[in-house]
Amino acid sequence: MRPLDGIRVLEMGQYIAAPYCAMMLADLGAEVIKIERPDGGDPRRIYDPLEQTETGSMSGGFLSYNRNKKSVTLDLSAESDRARYLALAATADVVVENLRPGAVDRMGVGYDALKEINPRLIYCAISGYGRLSTHRGEFAERPAFDTAIQAIGGLMAVTGEPGGPPLPTVTGFADVFTAVHATVSVLAALEGRHQSGTGTFVDQSMYDSVASLLERELMLWDFTGEHRVRGVDRYSPLGALEAEDGYVALILPTHEMWRRLCVAIERPDLLDHPLLDSVVHRAENFASVIRPEAERWTRSRTRREIVEHFAAHGLPAGETQTIDELYQCQHLDARRMFLEIDDPHAGRRRMIRTPFLTDIYEEPRTDSAPQLGEHNDELLTEVEPTTA
Repeated sequence: MRPLDGIRVLEMGQYIAAPYCAMMLADLGAEVIKIERPDGGDPRRIYDPLEQTETGSMSGGFLSYNRNKKSVTLDLSAESDRARYLALAATADVVVENLRPGAVDRMGVGYDALKEINPRLIYCAISGYGRLSTHRGEFAERPAFDTAIQAIGGLMAVTGEPGGPPLPTVTGFADVFTAVHATVSVLAALEGRHQSGTGTFVDQSMYDSVASLLERELMLWDFTGEHRVRGVDRYSPLGALEAEDGYVALILPTHEMWRRLCVAIERPDLLDHPLLDSVVHRAENFASVIRPEAERWTRSRTRREIVEHFAAHGLPAGETQTIDELYQCQHLDARRMFLEIDDPHAGRRRMIRTPFLTDIYEEPRTDSAPQLGEHNDELLTEVEPTTA
């Protein structure tokens, strides 16, 4: 048993945001039907890395966001396929889509059309800058991709080295972060439906999502009028210290944390250093004073030794792991955070899962991503018109 058993989701998604949201719902037990164009489907189907066989193919990027789904192909420009889609929507609990604003309405399959045939439908529209006419901003018609949203959302303004150019964070971050918010919104709307009996339109904007992540920087601007310098948080000294085998990262937001570091590295004299007498001064001088002084102690020790020693002194720190180390992490294995997926074209693959863990519900299924139109026969027979 899984918490969303019995919930049917239609996904008209492509690339990352809507597909990841729908995959989270699939991992929670929902039946997710991915609606795709017959002429190629989701563009990520052909992204590298791509494994091809005589009978089909599987893209790593497509598999990452489309596990545990079914695929149905419909040409929504054709009246017969629009009728099939509307019939499927009448059976659905949730629709998730991230097509360009206005696209579904022009085809006659937007929320206004669907709620007439299914008043209990939860319709989640993911877009760059928002869809609701009552909350319309000047950027509403802009197309959006992850890097553009990381930039306009302020994230790139605080990412990178001091004095250097703005840098994006992890590729796809704005998409995935928005998808997580969209999933929470859908779950809240499903719970609300239990009380109201009706569905709702969920307007999930990527710009809104990333701007909300910058709450600390916005608060500091409101309180101080100061711009954060890239790579420096003036109110929380932080950074990485070189170890024998890599780096360890930590943050020192309070005087007590600073005291614990000085004790841990056997340098109580630093507590009286004139350039390190406040949180602000320690932040400003982390790179020039704290790091070189601390690294006299850390460079001769391994990351594990440093982290465990710091933990014994009540100082949270973390090894800076490489991707191959993350992939092989025994702690993540113990948490069962990887799924073993056996795909007929890509072979056996080890994929990170969505992090929903409870003590009573089953873990996500381990089905691969579907081939284009793989479930047409299974699902479209439900909605084919009957003949007398």
